[in-house]
Amino acid sequence: MANEEQIAQWNGEAGEHWAQRDARMSEVLAPFSAAVMEHAGVDGAMAALDIGCGGGSQTLALAERLGSDACVLGVDVSGPLLAIAEAQRTAHPAGERVRFERGDASAYDFSPAGFDLLFSRFGVMFFDAPAQAFRHLRGAAKPGAKLAFCCWQELSSNPFVAVPLQAALSVLPPPPPPTPRAPGPFAFAEHDYLAELLDEAGWTSIDITPRNILMRWGGHEDFSTTVHELVNVGPIGRMLNEAKADDATRDAVYDTAEELLAPFYMNRALHMDGAVWLVTASNGG
Repeated sequence: MANEEQIAQWNGEAGEHWAQRDARMSEVLAPFSAAVMEHAGVDGAMAALDIGCGGGSQTLALAERLGSDACVLGVDVSGPLLAIAEAQRTAHPAGERVRFERGDASAYDFSPAGFDLLFSRFGVMFFDAPAQAFRHLRGAAKPGAKLAFCCWQELSSNPFVAVPLQAALSVLPPPPPPTPRAPGPFAFAEHDYLAELLDEAGWTSIDITPRNILMRWGGHEDFSTTVHELVNVGPIGRMLNEAKADDATRDAVYDTAEELLAPFYMNRALHMDGAVWLVTASNGG
């Protein structure tokens, strides 16, 4: 099975972790969904696929944006996140036009040429064979269909990860260097590499545009609680868990993170830019 490690991760601790924080993460990431839709010009699509739909907030937003004649399928490997997605679907006005399925989008048995829009908000960076995955997804696209997604630029341009990482490394020994371009949040950080992948997979009219989008963390808790939450999200939380960090070590990381993040805190929230690529491509036509 492709992507076995990612499937295990998103059905284990990582999936449960994100499911518990889905409402907060949906709020933080909503501007990125809106940016992809606006940049790509998704209006007019009738049958859309959301790749790596997670808890489904952007899937439902896409269905709402496309209107009453359109339908959207969300696909994800994570059982915990799909449970959140299904609960949201039943309560959403556009939910009757949305369907969620559990599966690996890089190998899922889609109907050939079934979609005129393939969309993703941070759901495409986890394939273990990305060129093959994008080629498979193109098989699900109608002639002339549009691919539209966002993915992170390099870690150093994203302070919401870089600053907590600096805090963690002030206390913990550095982990082994990551494998370049390995599946994960920053797999597609390199512009030229991403362009080559999409070209190799047969996509045309490839456009990869840099964009900085303001991220707002917090607003409901105090500064310390917000910092603790940010530190524990994503790769820094996994680093602490893998290091089996005790309470004293975690407290040292939190204290350093508070010092480093204080300049980003205003109006009861952390404000930091998220540096992404907004990507569009076409299935010929």
